[in-house]
Amino acid sequence: MNAKISNLSPEEFKQKRDLLVRIYLEGYKGLEEYAYSRRSDVKGYLNWLYRGDPDGFFVAQEEGSEVGFLGCVSNWFDRNFGLIGEIHELVVLPEKRNQGIGSALLKEALIYLKNKGHERIGLWVGKNNERAKAFYKKFGFKEVGGIGIWIRMILTLEP
Repeated sequence: MNAKISNLSPEEFKQKRDLLVRIYLEGYKGLEEYAYSRRSDVKGYLNWLYRGDPDGFFVAQEEGSEVGFLGCVSNWFDRNFGLIGEIHELVVLPEKRNQGIGSALLKEALIYLKNKGHERIGLWVGKNNERAKAFYKKFGFKEVGGIGIWIRMILTLEP
């Protein structure tokens, strides 16, 4: 894996937002039940993700081109676990999967959230998204419940 993981300044985010929308839409092909389908909705969602914690928005680049991104929030309230770190989104272009890019993005986010003082990290994943569930389980996330089409997963970090 030769991907470089970095944050985006507000100006860079605005410049690259349309590309991030494309990555999102391509990344969710075949998993549309878990995704926004209209470009305007995806754009609004990405704006929300970035505004929620700009330092928790990571982009993977290979040879100067964006190939994936992750959005997390360092101060999320979970009614069962209290204040935790939350992974909201992780998307890698389909043709770039299985090359370590998603792992690199997730590792960067986990370091960021741990450095913010979190011992627990949460995320929601589609209940039929077996590939994503297996990916998160490799990192130690455990299923702790669910609602409708979503499964709640929690990772407890070592202090």
